[in-house]
Amino acid sequence: MARKKAAGCLGNALLALLSLLILFVVLEVAARVVLYTSGDQDRFARYASARQLQARPDLASQYLKYEPHRYLGYIPTPNYTAADNRHNSMGYRDDEIASPKPEGVFRIVCMGASTTYTPTIGHYKYAYPKLLEKELHERGFANVEVINAGVSAWTSYETLINFALRVVELDPDLIIVQLGINDVFARIVWPPEAYKSDNSGYRRPATHGVFMPSILEYSTLIRGVMIRLGLTQPHSRYSIGINDHHAGTFLGFEYERQVANGTYPQGVFKEVGLDEIFAANSADYFRRNLEHLVVLAKHDGVGVLLASIAMDSADEGKAGKRPLVSSPEFRAEWERANRTMAEVADKLDVSYFDFAAVFSKDDALYVDGLHVTFEGGQLKGKLFADYLVENRLVPPAAESTPTTPSPTPQTPGDR
Repeated sequence: MARKKAAGCLGNALLALLSLLILFVVLEVAARVVLYTSGDQDRFARYASARQLQARPDLASQYLKYEPHRYLGYIPTPNYTAADNRHNSMGYRDDEIASPKPEGVFRIVCMGASTTYTPTIGHYKYAYPKLLEKELHERGFANVEVINAGVSAWTSYETLINFALRVVELDPDLIIVQLGINDVFARIVWPPEAYKSDNSGYRRPATHGVFMPSILEYSTLIRGVMIRLGLTQPHSRYSIGINDHHAGTFLGFEYERQVANGTYPQGVFKEVGLDEIFAANSADYFRRNLEHLVVLAKHDGVGVLLASIAMDSADEGKAGKRPLVSSPEFRAEWERANRTMAEVADKLDVSYFDFAAVFSKDDALYVDGLHVTFEGGQLKGKLFADYLVENRLVPPAAESTPTTPSPTPQTPGDR
């Protein structure tokens, strides 16, 4: 009797489990049908897995442009493509890079943030580093190769680490370093004790708040329920916000929001102005990082060119100009950052190009007062080529074996 009862209980348990499994499968299918047939792009981006997002080129270009990196926070996603933009297998916005470096090639690596990556230009071959390469090739320096190693929103912290761990492996002959804007931005931290030498007052871990075990990758139902309950974030946040994970002590975006809305000063800014925050949070870490980068590059036998960053005029100008461009407090620190670049170059005996002094402030060359249009990128490439040639920082083509330059599109295409 006991055996029959036990067998009956086991059978009922198995039947219940089978019923639950069938119910789960039905609900999972239903969840996927809803996800794919709703026609709501925002809903799809919120509940889709990373794999499902990757299968949608229109969304992949928005949400999968970056991926986490253990030491750098994030890097451009290797082998990423979206329309005319692309990252190579190493995560650089460029064509594939030959390794080891071919004999006779003079390799320049452009390092910096968005003003180097040039996100306002849709085609990767129209980012300023590739336009610089094209300009040099047209002047007969066919042996010169220019690589775009810029990453949007990076500061001197990431750039220093990136050189030490990744760029040095490219065997560069010269690095061009344009930094400063993001390092000024990163100093808008309060209270002052939160402003630390490791930049933790500005950045927090890139994967904060994203929990993605394999079940969340494959089960739309479980993933959707956990997102609704706030137990995990959408997979789209895993990448689109990866360079947007800031510590609670960072107030830069709040400052921009208030200025844009005409409500500055509010909140913390009622008690302490932006100029007071900058006075409390010195630029010493920026100077230190620059010096370490230059010393490390020279130790590895790599030439260094430090360059200032240009901004539009301080007037309101056209719509879309970032509030920072017109902020007198921010512009003062931007100019200080450019002077710091010059001082470090002088102290450590490397080249300095005051790009900000020679680049036009014409609105037509800027998208938002900081990032360039296609025409602005062309002028930028020309001015850098002028400096490199006039100061003999690139060897004449006759001294080495020329390479075959990759073709450059003839029209700006997607900007």
